[in-house]
Amino acid sequence: MRHAPDGTLALLVAALRQGAAHVETLLTLARTEVDGNVRTLVSLVAIVGTIPILLIVTFFLGLDAVVKLLAVLLGSEAPAALIVATPFLIVALGLGWIGARRMALSNLEPWRTWREVKRDVRQVTGTVAKDGARTGA
Repeated sequence: MRHAPDGTLALLVAALRQGAAHVETLLTLARTEVDGNVRTLVSLVAIVGTIPILLIVTFFLGLDAVVKLLAVLLGSEAPAALIVATPFLIVALGLGWIGARRMALSNLEPWRTWREVKRDVRQVTGTVAKDGARTGA
């Protein structure tokens, strides 16, 4: 049983048309899904990026509110600002002191090497002293 070449060709053309239509719908679906995902990711990044900004602004507004409250109680804004800034100044000075100690030149010295040199000097001096005592006696 031989098929007519026109029938096979017609089936092949129909299969190609159906395949192209299927690929087109698949690409349309993929484009829709990716577009939705990109929008979702962009909105997520915007929200996550906005959160720290809002927290920082809230913190500073809270500090300003505390300064204003103390200014009303004390009658002047300068001492109120000094009272509110004092803990931050203490923390900054403490961190600066710790950083200066960590970055001091004495901390850059190789302590292990110095200990090994001192140990070797003690061993050599002890050996020389023992040999000198033996030869002198």
